[in-house]
Amino acid sequence: MLLATVVLALAAAATGCAGVTAAGPASPASDPSPSVSISLTPTSASIQTGATQQFAATVSGATNTSVMWTSTGGSVSSSGLYTAPTAAGSYTVTATSVADPTKTASATVTVTTQPPAVAVTINPTSTSIQVGRTQQFVATVSGSTNTAVNWSASGGTVSASGLYTAPATAGTYTVTAKSVADTTKSASATVTVAITVTQLLSISSTSIAFGNVLTTNAATQNVTLSNTGSGSVTVSAANFTGGVFSATGLTLPTTIAAGATRAVTIRFAPSISGPFSGSVSFVSNATNSPATVSLSGTGVAPLPHSVDLSWAGSTSTGVVGYFVYRSTTSGSGYARLNPTAAPTTTYTDSTVKSGVTYYYVVTAVDGSGNESAFSNQSTAVIPSP
Repeated sequence: MLLATVVLALAAAATGCAGVTAAGPASPASDPSPSVSISLTPTSASIQTGATQQFAATVSGATNTSVMWTSTGGSVSSSGLYTAPTAAGSYTVTATSVADPTKTASATVTVTTQPPAVAVTINPTSTSIQVGRTQQFVATVSGSTNTAVNWSASGGTVSASGLYTAPATAGTYTVTAKSVADTTKSASATVTVAITVTQLLSISSTSIAFGNVLTTNAATQNVTLSNTGSGSVTVSAANFTGGVFSATGLTLPTTIAAGATRAVTIRFAPSISGPFSGSVSFVSNATNSPATVSLSGTGVAPLPHSVDLSWAGSTSTGVVGYFVYRSTTSGSGYARLNPTAAPTTTYTDSTVKSGVTYYYVVTAVDGSGNESAFSNQSTAVIPSP
């Protein structure tokens, strides 16, 4: 009977019959495999555009702990190093289990725009002054709404507004402006301090009158800056008023040695008619700075001009009209003005310009289009304006 029971149990197991369940020892064992899970560190991060963030994924419940990385914006390497995109926003980094792709873990990355780098510039970057004298420095801060700076000097003193006072000892010193917003950013200027010498800047004329100038033109006059002192003079600025005056031939800052000169061209360019007045002040480290020149001039609108021509008619038979020729060169270069022969012995040229001299000749034309030789030349001088 025992043998028959064993055979029945095996047969039941082979056919999947319920009789196996009844024979307790034949029940299948439960699955001991643990469930795969995955976690991500960190679970959230805030970085700037273009920056990176390292993520780490931990896989449990499987011998294969590999993961696949993906992101909704930016990029992520196979090692979990995330690189933010150039656009700000909220993005998701996801690690997916290779052993069980249904198991994932995600982290939220908040990407913000990277603020511009703070930078400091100082003006002037170098200067030479005498002991005890002052020099105004200006600091410009970019990349921050806080444009304040802290001033310091290796010798002498500098105020909170950047006004430097040289020490009583000659030498080379440094003036520094450091950003309050980012104390790692600064700019420096070199100051050469010398024993007091005479510094004088004179100018060849203290007043320039340009007179009448057409609104379509510009006029220039020259002045000469002279260093009549015993030390070099540095001209740092040429400040104009009046709105229609400017200077050429002078690159600032410029240093004029003792006894040397520098030519400057002053330009007057009115765009509308009327009187103008102004000035130019040459700022320097001379003891008599600034050297100032008063400026004046009148803008004049150009007037319309014309030339009325008349001539004795040809006595030849068959003449039907006349051609008028004009040139700006006496005796040559004539160009015909009227496209068809004028039937009368008069002609008005309304295309002349102010300040130009014109030369005219006339030819007689017959019915076949044959022209005579040029007449004698006539000259018209157009006034200006």
